[in-house]
Amino acid sequence: MEIVHAAGNTWYIPGPTNLGVFTTGGGAVLIDSGNDESAGRKIMKALREQELEISMIVNTHSNADHAGGNAFIRKRTECRIAATRAEAAFIEDPRLEVSLLWGAAPFRDISGKFLQAQPSHVTDIIPSSGPILDTGLEAEPLPGHFLDMIGVRTPDGVFFIADSVFSSVILDKYGLVVCFDVQGQISTLDYLEKAEAELFIPSHAEPARDIVHLVRRNRDSLEQTKEIILEVCASPSSREDILARLVRHFGISLTPAQYVLTHITVSAHISFLADEGLLVPVFDDGRMLWTAGQGA
Repeated sequence: MEIVHAAGNTWYIPGPTNLGVFTTGGGAVLIDSGNDESAGRKIMKALREQELEISMIVNTHSNADHAGGNAFIRKRTECRIAATRAEAAFIEDPRLEVSLLWGAAPFRDISGKFLQAQPSHVTDIIPSSGPILDTGLEAEPLPGHFLDMIGVRTPDGVFFIADSVFSSVILDKYGLVVCFDVQGQISTLDYLEKAEAELFIPSHAEPARDIVHLVRRNRDSLEQTKEIILEVCASPSSREDILARLVRHFGISLTPAQYVLTHITVSAHISFLADEGLLVPVFDDGRMLWTAGQGA
């Protein structure tokens, strides 16, 4: 596992999920921890080769690929773990995430490590904005993707922006921006389009000094999803009807995990469009359908 210097005391570990490292006096604050014990083991090995010990993990949010290494690293180092209150609940009890995605007790096929991390104890609850304890790091709210996701700025001008944007490669493959709150996602994209940093490091895209193009690419994906949903709902359509149309349009290959991620994204868009008056629910033969509202 490679550790790449970003600026000053800031480093990052590239991978399926880019992780952050901020060094202070021989110690290291880790920004997210990868998806499982194997990732945690590799992270610790890489940092010890640099004679660094992990003193704290700051989790941007609770998704398994960001908090899955927590349990192993804390067991080996007794490091502190910091997260916002809502995300902390899911880090400590990851079954909540798959229960939220499914809407009930999860079935076995969505309970693997891809969606459900090993539980870990959060020692420090932090606000979504402002200084992160005594680390020198700064939290910034990045709502939309999940419950209370944050970005993390370092004193070196590096901004770890978590899952606020996805790479063009991912968007070309899946089409959808996976999100929990569309209005929050729009607000985050508005902010990032004007934000300043020496270097932006998304979790699932290449680090860049300018991310305006990527922000707009993610915005375009949100807008395209909205347009498809409104088109489907020109006649009353169920949530499953909408999901199926999006799957066909974007050529998504469904698995149980991909289904629940697509499903929550569809639900987020329906909520947003309903609150905007663009969709209204109707009931027909025991089904909840959605059709164009007066604002459409």
